[in-house]
Amino acid sequence: MAKLWFLLAGLLMQLLLPRALGSSPLFGMWTLVLGWLSSVNNVVITATIQAVAHFAAASPQAVEQAKHTALRMNLRVGTGAALVFFLLAPVIAQFEHDPELIPHLRLASGVILAYSFYAVFVGAANGARQFHKQAGLDMLFSTLRTGLVLAAAMVFHATLPAVAAFVVAALLILMVAVGVVGPPKLTSPPNLPVAKMLTYVTWLLIYLSATNALMFLDGWLLKRLCTEAASAMPAVDVKRMVDGLLGYYGAAQTVARLPYQLILAVAFIIFPLLSAPELRTDPVRTQRYISSTLRYSLVVMVAMVAGLGTRPEATLRLLYPAEYSTSAAALAILFCAYICFSLLSILGTIFNSLGRTWQTAVLGILTLCITATTTYLSIQHSLADGQQPLRGAALGLLVGMAAGLLLSLGYLWLQFKATLPPLTLVRVSVAFAVVWGLGRLWPAAGSVGLLGSKVGTLLCASVSGLVYLAVLVVLGELSAKELRMLRKERPAGAASPTA
Repeated sequence: MAKLWFLLAGLLMQLLLPRALGSSPLFGMWTLVLGWLSSVNNVVITATIQAVAHFAAASPQAVEQAKHTALRMNLRVGTGAALVFFLLAPVIAQFEHDPELIPHLRLASGVILAYSFYAVFVGAANGARQFHKQAGLDMLFSTLRTGLVLAAAMVFHATLPAVAAFVVAALLILMVAVGVVGPPKLTSPPNLPVAKMLTYVTWLLIYLSATNALMFLDGWLLKRLCTEAASAMPAVDVKRMVDGLLGYYGAAQTVARLPYQLILAVAFIIFPLLSAPELRTDPVRTQRYISSTLRYSLVVMVAMVAGLGTRPEATLRLLYPAEYSTSAAALAILFCAYICFSLLSILGTIFNSLGRTWQTAVLGILTLCITATTTYLSIQHSLADGQQPLRGAALGLLVGMAAGLLLSLGYLWLQFKATLPPLTLVRVSVAFAVVWGLGRLWPAAGSVGLLGSKVGTLLCASVSGLVYLAVLVVLGELSAKELRMLRKERPAGAASPTA
């Protein structure tokens, strides 16, 4: 429920921001700043949460030890990351050929600093399996961020105040987290050295840096390569034109990432579960948890894509001003790319929870290198042929992420003899093919009549989702009996000795 609220609040912010800011170039600027910020911020947050959860999973006292050590660790890591981001702002601006980025990026470094300490308390709640506290903080923060950013954008119609509002939201949620989770309460001297947690976190940071860069490198390369290509054109406001393209592409990215945002809840649950020491001695149960996690994740993600992706132009016209449908072709491809990325992220979480941190980092770096190459070449090819660069960026991203997913699935099989069930993949593909055919028969967006209207788009999304689930039931992929069995297998809390 918290992840669904986080998803809806984030979506609301991204849908209303183009209107609040007043132009696609300003929204493109926001998208670019948020991409660079998130590539660092998400790394610090996720690495801290997973590190604290990993060391806190053993017992209630371990939770307090992990909090104490993580706060000391992030005096170095979090503060250092924020400072480096602040100092590198001119370098990033030069890479993107846009000096206006410098003040935006420097101000955004405050988010990284506040979040690095906030993540300690969220990780403690996660490791203690106090998911209600983690969920409450998640929901409150998403509400604060959305409200403050939209208010700043509507009042000032500029991106710099919106970034400042993001910083304020991060500072407020940090103070709330300290009150909800509480500072460390040690009943014995600290016995978890910072060096030990840093050793664990180092590989996490490398892996997460690679995977978070995957989410944003298409936008970075689009800005750079399109700016270079447009600079040769006479009488063109290059920055405004390129930022406008980024705004259109950012809209497609926002919609395409919805399945990934929703499925993040799976990672938060599977990580402390597989981190439990007693589970590592039960390979059969571990294999079953891994296969089930991948299976249900795929079913849920494709259900959302079935509703939103069968008519991509109609989806964009429903959510954004009409001109944003320019990125419809890119959206259809991005949906496929982010299904691959979501499964890739879940596999990384599984490997890290089972202690395979350096191997996960290597897989992440390989995937990043492949994806950077395919995306760069695809954008260059599109520009050289006079084709739409947005579609080229999305296609390059898909090829690279699919290659990384195949590498990770291969490693999963070699290490644990577990994989995504092949029959599930076949059934989900058949169900989606049926829904895709329905989308092709549905009247085009903007056509005369109810079915071509925005109400018709909502109706098509609902029907598509129901048809997708119905086909899975008919094929035997889903059943009420199986759902009842899952309900009985919920893991116990951390306080239980048999957790």
